[in-house]
Amino acid sequence: MTPPGQPGRRALTRREALLAGVVPLLAAVGGCDGPGTEGTAPAASAAGPRGQVRSGLVAFGDSGGGPAQPAVARAMERWAATHRVDALVTTGDNVYERGEPELFAAQLDQPYQALRRGRPLWATLGNHDVTAGHGAEQLRHLGLPDLPYAKSLPGLQLLFLDANRVDQEQASWLDARLSDPGPDLRAVVFHHPAWSCSVHDTSEQVGRHWVPVLEDHRVALVLNGHDHNYQRFVSPGGVTYVVTGGGGRRLYPLDGCASGSPERVAGQVRHHFTAVEVRDGSLAVTAGAADGAVLDRTVIRR
Repeated sequence: MTPPGQPGRRALTRREALLAGVVPLLAAVGGCDGPGTEGTAPAASAAGPRGQVRSGLVAFGDSGGGPAQPAVARAMERWAATHRVDALVTTGDNVYERGEPELFAAQLDQPYQALRRGRPLWATLGNHDVTAGHGAEQLRHLGLPDLPYAKSLPGLQLLFLDANRVDQEQASWLDARLSDPGPDLRAVVFHHPAWSCSVHDTSEQVGRHWVPVLEDHRVALVLNGHDHNYQRFVSPGGVTYVVTGGGGRRLYPLDGCASGSPERVAGQVRHHFTAVEVRDGSLAVTAGAADGAVLDRTVIRR
């Protein structure tokens, strides 16, 4: 492969350089916040959102049957009473312990009954959802197609992947969808985190197959679960990665970030949901605790 900028030769695209290792995927960034603390948003996100809200969603993960699931659901209802919410989005592990169909009503339907009046629930699958082989049945229960699939809200496209089988086939699907004409604002949703400093840590397979595509297309927002806490990272390329796994199950502590991780600008060990409000050219992201506290806020611009 020809090094970028060599005279008489075609320069590498950003994606080719990322995959070849010519450009480091993510350079080491100092300043990771300590366990259990909330970081400061980058200066680029300091300005408040501008313009009318075109659409909105609430995202949550690792919820099914957890002791705090009802409290998080009520907190989302309170948010929806004063903010636009067009859809519910899960980052996986929706039904514990093994994704049993007999638990769909108790863990998927009843907790979010009020929120789902007139709103869809769009889900990805976590490892617990597929343990007993009922992942496809859960998607059918929610009226969803097999993963990967795409959904849209005004001003925002959402792309859902299956992180239980991280592969090049889904990377190619993701690359094709992100290359298609569409809104400037795109969000990608899957379970195992692209970046995390906690019990499960970063998924190496996701980093190998999917992160180069996400970075190449400068995706606005990536939503993950798996680690039961809240974390927000911003890569040097300007991609925001959020771990939102505090939907109800037992919480996990935060760890220090390894060298080579992007900057973790916020981290909280709290039960929570993550709200996203879509405006022209921006996403306003708010992490709301089960008790109503605001854990983190940022604005992503494109």
